[in-house]
Amino acid sequence: MPIDMTGLVRPYMVEMTKRDDNSNVAEFRLQPLERGFGHTLGNSLRRLLLSSLRGSAVWAFRMDGVVHEHQTVAGILEDVHQIIQRLKALTLVLDEDKDEAILRIRREGKGPVYARDIQPSAGVRVVNPDHLLFTVQDLKDVSCDLYVNKGRGYVEAEMHPTDRSLPVDVVRIDAIYNPVRRANFTVSETRVGQRTDYDRLAVMVETNGTISPEDAIAYAAALATEHFRYFIDFGRVPQARPAPAEGVKVTSGLRLKLERLIDDLGLSVRTLNSLKNSNIRTLRDLVELDEHELLDVKNVGEKAVGEIADLLQREGLRFGMAFEEIDGDLVVARAAARAEPPPVSAVESPPADPGPQNEDRP
Repeated sequence: MPIDMTGLVRPYMVEMTKRDDNSNVAEFRLQPLERGFGHTLGNSLRRLLLSSLRGSAVWAFRMDGVVHEHQTVAGILEDVHQIIQRLKALTLVLDEDKDEAILRIRREGKGPVYARDIQPSAGVRVVNPDHLLFTVQDLKDVSCDLYVNKGRGYVEAEMHPTDRSLPVDVVRIDAIYNPVRRANFTVSETRVGQRTDYDRLAVMVETNGTISPEDAIAYAAALATEHFRYFIDFGRVPQARPAPAEGVKVTSGLRLKLERLIDDLGLSVRTLNSLKNSNIRTLRDLVELDEHELLDVKNVGEKAVGEIADLLQREGLRFGMAFEEIDGDLVVARAAARAEPPPVSAVESPPADPGPQNEDRP
């Protein structure tokens, strides 16, 4: 059963926009939200996006002639610091069933060495093959091993576990596991009915190509939901009341609820205008219509009906209700049944074609 959200506006517009020139950048918009909810949700999502998603990265490397990071390499244009920075920007994906791998680079002769020069390895995919790693200046053979694993967020070189089975000249580096490069959010005001102080949340996400922006924000939201679940277990959550059955008396509080103007119900401007143009002014006017009658209202489609259905569920009502006064109390008189298509037997079939008739002979 859904939780009790009486009096709270629920978002009716949830949309995503991707950039045409870069599918790794997307903006997610959510509105309307109660005042303050925009910053609450946006800040939580941003922190999770930038710190808690799982990814793959190079955490150490070994190269001939390199014993520590504060040195140059004979025959290599870049020093070790520059090589480390380029290894940190290398984007890789490990299969779900693979947690670590060792990638090898073997180069003979001079020239630039790119990510595509990494020898293929099962279960590993290089996302940016044109990424420059280093440049060989002399005619020499270069051997380099890259150690890759999975992790979360940003891990400094000193925090990687020590493995005594590795060669002594392995250089550990800072690893950027997080697949999200940038995440930010903005909160602006939006209008619902006569109120203009509701929140409109826009979250911008840019990934490194190993995960789509929509999967990244879904992952972050799932992480938040999983952790909030532990607080839910502490107590009892109020549940939404079911819609009243026929013949059940409606309390005076609900009488006041039915007299509320639709301007204060949190409906979208388009839906609100369509209803008011058809002389639907109050919540009672709305619940007395069934779904088919509502679809007959000009400019009201399936999306608007779904929005109104969510509203009625929050209010503990339903479509097609009727009320009458009995002993001074308001009572649910009936609930309109949905229109069903006529049975096949009731549909008159067209008369069969008798075919050509024989004419009377003289």
